[in-house]
Amino acid sequence: MRPLKKWVLVILKLGLPAALFAYLLWSVPAEDYRAFWNQPKRWDLLAAAQTIALLAIVVSFLRWRLLVRAFSIPFSVPEALRLGFLGYLLNFISFGSVGGDLFKAILVARNKPEKRPEAVASVLLDRAFGLLGLVVLAWLSLVIFGGRSLSPALATVRNGAATMSCLGIVGLASAFFAGAWFDRCIDRAAQLSWGGETLARMARAVRLLRRQPTTVAYLSLLSLCVHALLAISVYFISCGVYPEHPTLEQHLMVVPPGMAAGTLPLAPGGIGVQEGALAALFKQLPDPPDNFSGLLVATVFRLITLAITGIGVLYYWASHRQEFDFVKQEISQPAAS
Repeated sequence: MRPLKKWVLVILKLGLPAALFAYLLWSVPAEDYRAFWNQPKRWDLLAAAQTIALLAIVVSFLRWRLLVRAFSIPFSVPEALRLGFLGYLLNFISFGSVGGDLFKAILVARNKPEKRPEAVASVLLDRAFGLLGLVVLAWLSLVIFGGRSLSPALATVRNGAATMSCLGIVGLASAFFAGAWFDRCIDRAAQLSWGGETLARMARAVRLLRRQPTTVAYLSLLSLCVHALLAISVYFISCGVYPEHPTLEQHLMVVPPGMAAGTLPLAPGGIGVQEGALAALFKQLPDPPDNFSGLLVATVFRLITLAITGIGVLYYWASHRQEFDFVKQEISQPAAS
């Protein structure tokens, strides 16, 4: 049985990430590939778009590491990159781009199981900061660059982003800075018969950030930075595929709300939803170029993000792959008992 278990683990270790990556490439419609290859391209600008998108994803992993360390959990940069890339890959096969979150939360605390609620809190809070940065950037871009010339649809997006930004900021501020009454609510939640203590520990972990205002400021800035870089990446794609294209300011107005739509739990990894939202929003811009296709640009961006998952798989293979050793221990424990 031991050799069989060893080979099963080897297949999981090497084959599963590759199989997932192949599935993602296969899921892109063939006509999207043909449209991309038949269009004249600036490969240098597309390479710049790939580099910028990769930088944005790496910055998001480092943002998560900052949160984990704020909860007193040892977490190195290589660990953050390894788990971040693997979680990023798993996000593409779940509804709403959250499939890798649970995986990351469990494994980040594998050496300190008593810190598992804090690890879960770090993943959830990182997701919250990411979404908040997305809607805040959309709101600010539409206000600053849109002026009074916004279409009714973009004006609705601006108003919705403003509402969500205010609610998110107030919600996070309440969790961080509320008085003793909030702690009493947490204590009452701890008395719940199902999961109360775990939820309370997660809430207390979030409350620890009120003692680290600098960390909160860094997390907020990094969230804005990540999504601004992704919008710039899409802009370079437009420049690389079309001689005439919307401006960088217009991309900042359109890309963040389009990506926010991709986080809705409607399709695995937001595939299809994000592309449709971006295509529709690009059409709302004043005087878009006649031959410009927001759908093609969004599809190329999807291909770039899939390429990042491939880079992540290579990085994971080149690293120690300690996660499967952890899984092996988890499998063997019941048998030993």
